[in-house]
Amino acid sequence: MQISDESEPLLTLQERSDLINSEFTPPFISCDPKLLSIFVVAFDTRAGNVVEWKYPESYSLTGVEFKALPSGAHNVQHDIMIFEFATHYGLAAYIMKQVDNTAERGARMKSVGVISSNYLALSQHEERLVELAQDSVERPGEYEQLIQYFAEFNQSSSVPVSLEMKANSVGSMYDLFKSQGVQIFTLWKMLLLKKRILLQCTPPISRQCSYVLCLAAICHSQFTQSYPLFYVTVNDMTTLNYKQSYIACSADMILKTKGTQVYDVYVTGSAVVDAHGEMFPVTRGDIIRYNQLCGAVDKEYGKKNTSEVDRLIQGYFSVLTTDLFNTLTNLMSGSRGMQPADLKDIRLHNSDLPYLQTLVDKLGYDVQLFSPSCCEEHFSSLI
Repeated sequence: MQISDESEPLLTLQERSDLINSEFTPPFISCDPKLLSIFVVAFDTRAGNVVEWKYPESYSLTGVEFKALPSGAHNVQHDIMIFEFATHYGLAAYIMKQVDNTAERGARMKSVGVISSNYLALSQHEERLVELAQDSVERPGEYEQLIQYFAEFNQSSSVPVSLEMKANSVGSMYDLFKSQGVQIFTLWKMLLLKKRILLQCTPPISRQCSYVLCLAAICHSQFTQSYPLFYVTVNDMTTLNYKQSYIACSADMILKTKGTQVYDVYVTGSAVVDAHGEMFPVTRGDIIRYNQLCGAVDKEYGKKNTSEVDRLIQGYFSVLTTDLFNTLTNLMSGSRGMQPADLKDIRLHNSDLPYLQTLVDKLGYDVQLFSPSCCEEHFSSLI
């Protein structure tokens, strides 16, 4: 839904088509898709989360039991988790089965997961891992199919591949846009500032993991890169503390109380706050951009083509990011500086100048910004 404001005209049909069909996507990342490990994590009524089985046996998986079986998993029947593990990434499929068994307290909870070198290589395993997790709760203690899947996949994936930087499920980008509203532009600005962004979530975790990937995608360009950690737990506090930038989600509410120790931006639903619990200001420029994009999205969504809506949203942010950094780079080679009239060409507004000043200071762009006499409060506290 658009926000009432005196704004620029909505995107034209040609502009919408150009964004959907533009060559900005997909940026590709070359990586080795081979699996490093496959495992089963289970909930034991006495020991809690445990690594029930792993292959190869020599591969260290200490701590994966808390990533693959998140807090609150007992409240859902199934889920998918993506997470960083050491210097690699994992994906796990969780299944809960009701059982007539007092030793398991009436419920058998297991996750089957894999570890790979790159998170973009993980989505291809999701469907099969769900099947293997279902089989694991139906026939506990049988692991032959898991070893077979591991071996066959690695045998068929001996050549490095290029993988798309895009949301891993159709509609995720649109869902994120709907859930955040105009605050999607606050998140975009914080991503460009390389902030530590933590999303609150409760099981099922899969949607929030998709949102993490969507946020990584909307700021991805030749000038910027993101650091998605996906699902994190209280056991990751040390990692979160020393990382200068990341995007993650967590069901461990205790992390919210740690503030500046672990995050700069905390997202609960559509509320986006800083580490002190203060809401970030929404500028008139945010509202103008939101209305433009919202109008275009509404028109495309009416055609019931969700994948094109996702591309349109990602395309809008990609063009916005690329144009901004291209302009700053070009201005560094001259002496003219950025004039207020330049802002409109890159879909920015006078109200964005305080943020823009913070961005050039933070990232070291030697560009002078010329502003109107009246300007909003400076974002210097964000540095």
